[in-house]
Amino acid sequence: MYVALAHAWSRALGDVIGVARAVNLLSAVCTAVAGAGTAWLLARKTRSAAGAWAGVAGAIAAGSMTSVWSNATEAEVYSFALLHAVALLIAGAMAGENRQHHERWLSLAGYLIALAPATHLSVLVAAPAAIVLASRTFQGWEEGQAPHWHVERLLLLGGTVIAAAGVGRMDWRIVLAGLMLASGALLHPRPRALQRIARLALLAALASSALLIMLVRAKHDPAINQGNPSSLAALTDVVARRQYDIAPLFPRSAPVWLQLANVFQYIDWQAAMSWGAGIVTSPARVAATIAWVALGWIGVRAMRRESRALADALLMLVVCGTLGVAAYLNLKAGSSLGWGIVPDGTPHEARERDYFFVLGFWSWGCFAGAGAVALAQRWRLPAAVGLAAVLLPLVGNWRSVDRSREPDASAARQFGRALLESAPARAVLFLEGDNDSYPIWYLQQVEGVRRDVLAVTVPLLPTAWYPAEVARRSGLRWNDAERIAGAATLSEQRAALIAAAATRGDRPVAASPAVVARERALLGSRWVLRGPVYVAREPRDSAAERRATVDSAAAGDWVQRWGAGTGADRSSSGDDVVHVMLALLDCPRLLTHPAASQAQRDSLEVNCNLR
Repeated sequence: MYVALAHAWSRALGDVIGVARAVNLLSAVCTAVAGAGTAWLLARKTRSAAGAWAGVAGAIAAGSMTSVWSNATEAEVYSFALLHAVALLIAGAMAGENRQHHERWLSLAGYLIALAPATHLSVLVAAPAAIVLASRTFQGWEEGQAPHWHVERLLLLGGTVIAAAGVGRMDWRIVLAGLMLASGALLHPRPRALQRIARLALLAALASSALLIMLVRAKHDPAINQGNPSSLAALTDVVARRQYDIAPLFPRSAPVWLQLANVFQYIDWQAAMSWGAGIVTSPARVAATIAWVALGWIGVRAMRRESRALADALLMLVVCGTLGVAAYLNLKAGSSLGWGIVPDGTPHEARERDYFFVLGFWSWGCFAGAGAVALAQRWRLPAAVGLAAVLLPLVGNWRSVDRSREPDASAARQFGRALLESAPARAVLFLEGDNDSYPIWYLQQVEGVRRDVLAVTVPLLPTAWYPAEVARRSGLRWNDAERIAGAATLSEQRAALIAAAATRGDRPVAASPAVVARERALLGSRWVLRGPVYVAREPRDSAAERRATVDSAAAGDWVQRWGAGTGADRSSSGDDVVHVMLALLDCPRLLTHPAASQAQRDSLEVNCNLR
């Protein structure tokens, strides 16, 4: 769904503002619309004179959380998934009002649940809260009376959630279990129960058919074609994410206390990220977090007095979106936690995963905004004064999420362009992962920069589809059965075979400075650092010296062209990815200092992977 929507959006606006700005704007618009929907829902449910102010304050506070705000300024699926989740909550809340057309809202809630695998499975985190809103109503439509549970709605929507999870995992046993649970609504004595089940089943099938967008798209073999789902079997593998190592619930991938510590670390980032040293907290940031949590708790109590149904649903979303996500995903030790505490060989996540917990942070932001309005009323101030509370996350997060200033604004583009323009003609350029792949994919496909360079992302090589795609598009051929001495992983094995095939085809072999020297030695020998790119001068030779030489003239030319201040620029947001990119671009500048300090020499050895 996101790929289809972003394609249409970029076709409409790309010629006007550029594809990159258009797709990033889509994320901002999705977050803004999600905020508008949340404000409307909070105002509708609180039904007090201050309800509108509570809705506005809650929505702005929710959207100002660091993780939410960051998602709103990047070309990723998570903002669209947030909008999808908010739409699901609204549909559930409207169905629960038990007014005219509540059956239509119930059907819409079921459809949105079934549509989750086509958007992102994180949408299902909001499903329990939506089911509570839809299934618990109050006699006479007044919330001052005892609630009434609609068991058939619980069974219908609960079964739809399980079936949707089965579709997302491509496990038809789970789908069948969900259908059986939904069919349990037949046991409830309600007129037209069979008609309701049939309608919801039809809507669920329609929603699931959105996954076929990937199949149709893959048939056109687009340049960025992750998984190449050009057949039903391949589509099944992509939807189920079988190329990734998905952790089971048990055994735990990291100590439970460390997984919980990661959740609390991400909580500490939400209200005042800029008041610390990047990911490292500070007394000011801890104080802001405590104040924000306290404000949220005041909001919980205030909202329960106004609308217990909504307050309970949002509390459930807080729990599901934090502790529930941590339990289900079973993540490895956090990227920045546990070092020096857990054993040295303990695996860590490749990056911070705070974006998985966005719905929990969003819900607590709603509570904090409502709490600020409630405090203003308690102190006999105008309800609008409560909006002042949102200044905390707006001020406390601005520097960390602002990507409009340098070097954040152009670091990725500068990095990708430097690698491409420094590579020899027709080079096969080996890349280490997301940080050096995505900038190059964008530049080649959107701006048409150096399309003669074949970019090969090494971590994707263990899959079946990616080596086949490289061979099909490049014309390179190799024997997968051939063994490469020294290759410790399948990715290293295939990278070495592709490099050998490139050499036979008279194509230069180059590598990103992010590729470590040991892996680089499998691709070629007599490496030379030319600008920010390593270039092999000879085929692989196991006896060759691993330490690369440097082309001082090329380094001087590069610095003269691109500037010598790369290493001095530090991201004001503390973005570690920006720092990594700029550190790699700093390699030529370090080479131009013959009397370099020990720190510069160490940086050249370590950051630039010279040896």
